[in-house]
Amino acid sequence: MTLSDRARSQVLKPDVDVDQFQKGANDRKREVYWIGFLQGALSSNRIESGEEEAILAEADKFVEFFEDPDASDLAEDIRARCFSGQNDLMAALENVINEKRDEIQSAAPYSERDEVNEFLGFCAGIVCDGLILKAEAEAMLSRFHNSIVLSSSVVFRNLWRALEAALADNVLTEEESEEVRAWIALLVGDGYVDTGIPNIGNSAELDEPIRDATKITLEGACVVLTGPMRMGTRNFIASEIERCGGEVGKTTTRKTNYLVVSSTASKNWRTTHFGTKIERAKELIVEGYKLRFITETALESAIRLQAKTF
Repeated sequence: MTLSDRARSQVLKPDVDVDQFQKGANDRKREVYWIGFLQGALSSNRIESGEEEAILAEADKFVEFFEDPDASDLAEDIRARCFSGQNDLMAALENVINEKRDEIQSAAPYSERDEVNEFLGFCAGIVCDGLILKAEAEAMLSRFHNSIVLSSSVVFRNLWRALEAALADNVLTEEESEEVRAWIALLVGDGYVDTGIPNIGNSAELDEPIRDATKITLEGACVVLTGPMRMGTRNFIASEIERCGGEVGKTTTRKTNYLVVSSTASKNWRTTHFGTKIERAKELIVEGYKLRFITETALESAIRLQAKTF
């Protein structure tokens, strides 16, 4: 079902390059994530039990996505047991990291989003064997201390606090290690040793907005809007959402189902402050509430599909 005649005159057509742009963004996300993963696996300065199998699985998945020659060579060498020892394998991983980073940065300089995605990969590489060692915890904490982006992110706040508390006495107990592992699992899932599933193919979609209108159900939903919307005034958008059986909330609360990201939002809205509505939404997501971000374009399409006529 289409939007009302009023809506037709106010809604702009989605950019024709959106799909291609999103594919490029997702590809870069996986590439940066892969770099972080390998760094995380190396953060203890040794290859632990279970890590080599996890690295092989991630390399295979990376090759599946990109047919990447470096990842392919790495996977083949691990299978053929070509490495003379841990130091040889670690040197090979460093080479892959450096070559992939040079390749990515030649395409575009690192952004705040890249830094976040690399850190998520870093966490996945650390947890891939299901254990958190003191050296790994220290490596994560060091990243927080050296990054304004990471240290200012609400999403990572609980992990940062757990690391600070755990290492305050310069000792990481088994209980503290498990708490850190649990916070990492909330961000990137459990490690390969626990799931047998490569992490890069199922990387955490940190605050990733829904772009597919068929995944949005407006009937009975509470929707909150952020920023100026291209499809019209707040009152107009609210009336259209109400025609779909939903309601528009003024602020982000525990009853909020969808937070609509304005098309005018900064491209780095996930990692920068974009008003109290988004900050509060991030906090609620971390707390486990089923709140999702959706794009303004996805909202427009959802209204077309779900609007009721009277």
